[in-house]
Amino acid sequence: MAAGPGDPGLLTLAGHAALAQSRFVLAPATFRRSFAALLEGKEVESPFQMAHASVVAWVEERLPRGGVTFLLPGDFGSFSPFQSFVAHFGDRARVVPGVGAHAAAAAVLKKTFDLAGVAHATVLTSPRAFTAEGRVRLARYAQPGHTLVVYMNDLPLPRLVEELREGFGRDVPIALLEELSCPGERVTCGTLGTICDLVGDRDPFGIDSSNPEPTLALVVAGEALGADEDPSWWDRRYEKLWKPRGVR
Repeated sequence: MAAGPGDPGLLTLAGHAALAQSRFVLAPATFRRSFAALLEGKEVESPFQMAHASVVAWVEERLPRGGVTFLLPGDFGSFSPFQSFVAHFGDRARVVPGVGAHAAAAAVLKKTFDLAGVAHATVLTSPRAFTAEGRVRLARYAQPGHTLVVYMNDLPLPRLVEELREGFGRDVPIALLEELSCPGERVTCGTLGTICDLVGDRDPFGIDSSNPEPTLALVVAGEALGADEDPSWWDRRYEKLWKPRGVR
């Protein structure tokens, strides 16, 4: 079950119902704290402290005694390592969608990432992703007209900025969102030319950290962050699309 970026208030009604009906829950430490009230009385373990076969065995042993829920960060559709478990359990598995971290970021920033006349594509990626050619280079996706959303960044901030500037071809707005929707939420907005100075010596991605819990930091970059939509675009849609079709 996708539990959103970490705020129990962003749990969907379907997700809330699924969690309420479960006796056993697999959840990371961060969620065991933020969802404590909803997890009371349930047996809870972290899936990240077990090998794949051990997770499967843990679930199989408990299924005859009650429902089991995986409380997943973000949304199952974005960088989820749980696909193999869905495949293993087959028809016994039900995937409940949740609020993606990119959607939560757009809400916090009060910006749409696909902006008429400015940005025509939103690209979700991570430098940790692998292709046949090796690691993903963000410059490949950081193109003019794109809004780039970077999950699970493991590049030092100066190197991240260098790759983004190479792709965009110039300084563009960038936002660094830490602990998104959680009590420790911190949002830093600037440009590729200023973000390193704004962050200073902090290590928002936990690259040199020995903390056993993963950092929750999302990066958004692109022209859309520094622009607002011209109201005339609304009227263009009204005159060309909605009015002729009688959209209600």
